[in-house]
Amino acid sequence: MDGPTPPRSHADDSAQLRLYETILQAIPDLVYVFDRQHRFIYANQALLSMWGMEWADAVGKTCLELGYEPWHAAMHDEEIERVVATRAPIRGEVPFPHTTLGTRIYDYIFIPVMSPDGEVEAIAGTTRDVTERKQQEEALRRSENRLSAMVNASSDLIYRISPDWKEVAVVGGRAADRLPKAPTGSVRRGWTTERIHPDDRARVAEAIRRAQEQLAPYEAEHRVEIEAGQWSWINSHAVPIRGADGSVSEWFGAATDITQRVRQEEHLRLLVNELNHRVKNTLAIVQSMVSQTLRNCGGNARASEMIESRLQALAATHDVLTRKKWQGATVDEIVRTAIAHCLDVAANRFEVQGSDGCLEPRRAVALSMALHELCTNAMKYGALSTPAGHVEIHWSRRGDDGNALVLDWRERDGPTVEAPASCGFGSRLLEKGLPHDLGGRVTLAFDPEGVHCHIETSLIREQD
Repeated sequence: MDGPTPPRSHADDSAQLRLYETILQAIPDLVYVFDRQHRFIYANQALLSMWGMEWADAVGKTCLELGYEPWHAAMHDEEIERVVATRAPIRGEVPFPHTTLGTRIYDYIFIPVMSPDGEVEAIAGTTRDVTERKQQEEALRRSENRLSAMVNASSDLIYRISPDWKEVAVVGGRAADRLPKAPTGSVRRGWTTERIHPDDRARVAEAIRRAQEQLAPYEAEHRVEIEAGQWSWINSHAVPIRGADGSVSEWFGAATDITQRVRQEEHLRLLVNELNHRVKNTLAIVQSMVSQTLRNCGGNARASEMIESRLQALAATHDVLTRKKWQGATVDEIVRTAIAHCLDVAANRFEVQGSDGCLEPRRAVALSMALHELCTNAMKYGALSTPAGHVEIHWSRRGDDGNALVLDWRERDGPTVEAPASCGFGSRLLEKGLPHDLGGRVTLAFDPEGVHCHIETSLIREQD
C-alpha cells in the first residue's frame, strides 16, 4: 500500500508561488483580485501598464479611487456583490482608456475565490483586450449589411450554385422571381436541365463546361421557365469561389432579366427589315419618277421642277409617317398633306370630306403620290387651271367590317376634258402602280365635265 503523502515544505510553496507569479506577470491578459470591500489586492503587470502606475500606488484602492468613471466603478461594485451573493461567475464587456493605446474594448470575467469553509473570500478577474476582434466583427457586420443592401437593392437576381452546377440557391435581389418560384435561400435542383428552354440547353451546357474546365467566369443568355409555359430571358454571370485547397467550393453569380431588351431588339430587327423594304420601294418610286419625268420633258428645266415637286410630296408623306413612328397615317392626314402644295393658289377650291380610318405606310405613300399627281394635273390642265373650277375629295368606309376604303376624286367646273393622246407618268402611276401598291382597285376616267379617279383599298383593321 502507498504510504501517506508527505507534507509540502515552505520551500515548495514558495517555488510554486514564484511560478504562478511569473506566469501571471507574463501573460498579456489583465489578471487581478478584489477583496470583499472591492479593493484591489492583486494586479499583474499588464493591468498596471494599462493604468500607467506602479503596484504600490494601486494596492488597496477601489476602481473609483483609481480614476474609473463613476458609472464604470458602480457597475463593477454591483457585479462584485452579485458574484459574492450568487457564488457564480459573471461576464461583461466594457470600453476603457489604456494609458498609451487609447480607448480599448475589454472582455472580462469575475469569479468567486472560495475559502476552506466555503465562503467567498475574494473575487478574481481576468480581462482580455478584444479591440481588434470587435473591430473585425464590426467591419464584417458592416460588410454583410452592405452586401445585403446591395443584393436587396439590385434589380438582378443573386444566386449561388454548387460546384457540380446541379443545385442553385437564390441569395436575393428584386428579380428573384426570374427563376422558378421558391423562397429566397432555398435550393432548386435540376434547374439547368428542367427549367432552361430546350432550345437553349445545349448552349448553356457548353458555357458551363467551358467555365468549369477553365475555372473562368461563366456567362450565357438564355430563357428560363418562371411558371408553366411562361419564359423569361436572362443574362447570367457567375464566378468560381475557391477554398483554401484551391478547389471550387461554389459559384456566385447574378442574373439580369433581359426579356424587355430581347423583345426590343427583335422589334428593332423587324423595324430595320421593314425600313429596308420601304427604302427599296421608295428608291424604286424615285427612280421611276426621275426616269419618266426626264423622258417626258426632255431633261429641261420643267423636268427639274417636276422632279423636285414629286420628291417634296414624297418627303412630306414620310414626315407624316415618321411622326406616327411608321405605324400608319389617317386618310385625312394623307389627303391634306398631298394637296398642301396647291393651297397657295386654290385654298378655297377643295371640298375634303370623309370618315375616320388609317392606312398602313405602303398604302399611305401610294395614295399620297397619286393625289399629288392628280393635284398637279388639275392645276395645269384641269379644274384648278380656271378660276371657277374646284375639286371634291370624298371617302368613306365600306365592307362588312368597315375596313374597306372608297375614295373619289372629282373635278368640277373646269375646262372640258379630253383623254390624253399618250400615257404620262401620272397616268401610269394611277392606273398601274397605284393598284399594286394599294392592293386594291383604281379607275381613272377622263369625263368631259372633269377627271374622276375612283380608289378602293383596305384600312388598318381596328383592334377590338
